[in-house]
Amino acid sequence: MRHVGKEVRRILADPRAPVLVLALIVGLSFGARILDLGRPCATPCRHDSDHSLIFDEAYYVNAARVIDGIHPPAGSPYHDAPLHKDPNAEHPQLAKLIIAGGIKLFGDGPWGWRIGSVLFGLIAIVGMYFLVLSAGGSAWLGVGTAAVAALDNLLLVHGRVATLDIYAVSLMIVAAALYLRGKAIPAGIVLGLAACMKLVALFLVPVFILLEVLHVIWARRDEGSFMRPLRARAIPLTITIVGALVTLALGVWLLDLLMPAYDPGTQTVYAGDPFAHIGHMLSFAAKLKAVPNATGISSTPWQWLVDQKPIDYSRVAVNQLANGKIIASRALFAAKGEINPFLLLLFFPALFAAVAAAWRGRDRVAALGAAWLLGTFIPFVIQSTIFDRISYLYYMLIVLPGLYVLAAWLFSPSRVGRAATLGWGLALIYSFVDLYPVRSFTGH
Repeated sequence: MRHVGKEVRRILADPRAPVLVLALIVGLSFGARILDLGRPCATPCRHDSDHSLIFDEAYYVNAARVIDGIHPPAGSPYHDAPLHKDPNAEHPQLAKLIIAGGIKLFGDGPWGWRIGSVLFGLIAIVGMYFLVLSAGGSAWLGVGTAAVAALDNLLLVHGRVATLDIYAVSLMIVAAALYLRGKAIPAGIVLGLAACMKLVALFLVPVFILLEVLHVIWARRDEGSFMRPLRARAIPLTITIVGALVTLALGVWLLDLLMPAYDPGTQTVYAGDPFAHIGHMLSFAAKLKAVPNATGISSTPWQWLVDQKPIDYSRVAVNQLANGKIIASRALFAAKGEINPFLLLLFFPALFAAVAAAWRGRDRVAALGAAWLLGTFIPFVIQSTIFDRISYLYYMLIVLPGLYVLAAWLFSPSRVGRAATLGWGLALIYSFVDLYPVRSFTGH
């Protein structure tokens, strides 16, 4: 056993080992995302038309169909919208154009609808590795963070369905990694592109602001000066924010020229005025009000932290009957909007530990995780509490990268010991398997 342990330590000490383990994680994640990607599907499952859309795919896939010149089925969203326009005008077109491109390449079926989400989900996992390295973390901490992200059910499910959030969050991660490396202009451009997927990506701006405030505080302790570090830190921050807003405006303008957005409600076409289109998106979002004591799938941000009101995106089950009544039900496929509970339990402990480590020890990884959690979560709380904005648990997807960072940081072997790291890792794996949507591998 000693010889085996010594050999394992020698292998792990190889500088190439973290990259090889990351590649393994990405490979396994790719497999988990494409396994039975066509579920759910009618029996017998022979044609693309036998496959069913999942949750909000009803909007985004049908919008992509219209973009491609395909009429959605009668009675479905946008079935009567004018072809070669984007009838989902409440969101920018970029992600839907990628879905439309997938349909062009792979056909109007699950691979065409979802391959973009699969690829961007993998970008998010690899991006977590580089994000931690960009914050000054070790390669192994980066690998651990990527593994935590790969084991989260919410990220997995959105990496298997054609919705917009996975596109936005993956580019947010890339933008943050660039920003931490001092590349303000590329960071702004990538963040602007993320906003062209979904405007909520701009919630990364408060994250950058919190990080810069903390850096100014650190610099003031060293130099005894406030204004000089403030000016120094404000320049890259301003460049990134301006770059993101300019990229968003130019992006929406180009997208509107390439594929005009169409609002079915007012029959308005947005094809040249990006500010009118962005104004429509913001106005649409502002009108989404919460209903008191609602019984649907909406939930408050505070409920997200205890995984309340998970969303059943799709469920296919075999029922056992007795005297005409269901006495047992076995799920064959169950895609749920639910966060890995062993990850979510760490939200407040990890946040408070990270704030203390960032304040006292200037831990840059802890600072990143805490800033990401606070910067993306608090705007949702403000929207829900002050403006009565309706919200859903899957909005948490853009908050989770901060939790992935802090969870891996808090449970790193150097902090809690190998046994605790192993135990928590096994708990994550157990929950991942328990929530994995494909429950039967015996066909459709």
